[in-house]
Amino acid sequence: MSLHDADIQLQRASAAYDAMQRSMSAGRGLYRETAAADSPLAYVWPFSRALLGTLCLARLGVLAPVDCLKGLERYWTGAAYASAVVPPGGDVYYDDNAWIALALVLAHRLDIVRQLDRVRQLYTFGLRAWDRDHGGGILWVQQGVGYGLSNHDRGAGATAGWAEVGLHLQELGGKPEPMPQTLLEWVSTHLDASHAGHGPFLNVVRGDGSIDTNVWSYNQGVMLGARVLQYRLTRDIAYLTAAEGIARQTLGTFGDFERHPPSFNAMCFQNMLMLHAETADAQLQAAMREAMVQYAEWAWDPSTRARDEATNLFYFDDAGRPALGSQPARVQDQGAMTQLYALLAWPRSDYAKLT
Repeated sequence: MSLHDADIQLQRASAAYDAMQRSMSAGRGLYRETAAADSPLAYVWPFSRALLGTLCLARLGVLAPVDCLKGLERYWTGAAYASAVVPPGGDVYYDDNAWIALALVLAHRLDIVRQLDRVRQLYTFGLRAWDRDHGGGILWVQQGVGYGLSNHDRGAGATAGWAEVGLHLQELGGKPEPMPQTLLEWVSTHLDASHAGHGPFLNVVRGDGSIDTNVWSYNQGVMLGARVLQYRLTRDIAYLTAAEGIARQTLGTFGDFERHPPSFNAMCFQNMLMLHAETADAQLQAAMREAMVQYAEWAWDPSTRARDEATNLFYFDDAGRPALGSQPARVQDQGAMTQLYALLAWPRSDYAKLT
């Protein structure tokens, strides 16, 4: 990528971020769910996408993410992050807390947050969701209250996400973490459609033992990233080969990525860039970046009706289809697109800092 290309991506990331601040900021580091004036405060999942976008743009020296990190504290219960601002709070989702833990690891790797105490606390919390009564897997939502009274899903994303957190803690702290391998083995055993280690990885095992066979881009990404981390820790080529296999499968499965939400795609792409930093396969490196660039160009093109040229707000529905004119712009999409353009402007030497 030329310096000119990086400058263009930085300009786009800044434009997306500025639109998010102008149209969705609720003050004190918080955001509204959408750009609608009467929109409620964002749930923690959409907020986490704004946080990731902010952190990735901050790496480029454009801004300081202090306000967004302060906003994150408004979701803290003392043990984990609730789905809504406290008070009143809401259900506690184990996958959301994994994504936030990974965001805090990224903030640490970028020298924005010094300590990892909160990440360690979250990791302990996340591992409590290992479903010992039904053969393992990390539960999606805290059990016994709220949605956890009826939902007992154990997911690929939540399980592999906490494996990534544990592997990052091992790499940064030097203390062996035994659970990540167990978590990844569970995903491979129960949700790998190929039964060969490279996916596609299915979504969840439901409480009744049936499988939700949806294939989402982010689930592929977290499994890919976890294998990269295992390779970094052990230098065992088998883990690198597994990560490369997942990447090739993902590129083949998702093609142009236009039928999946940008929030899911950005998670997948950031893990691909972790692999980019380790693989010697130049063709695979080029294919991963090209997939990112093509998706970013498609979303920026006004003719797709994903972006409003006048405001630089992005509009997608839950399936990732452009939705300009049919719904308000959402912070989860705006944050994800900010992150995507920022990552395309990052120096490649920083890809190993991603989470």
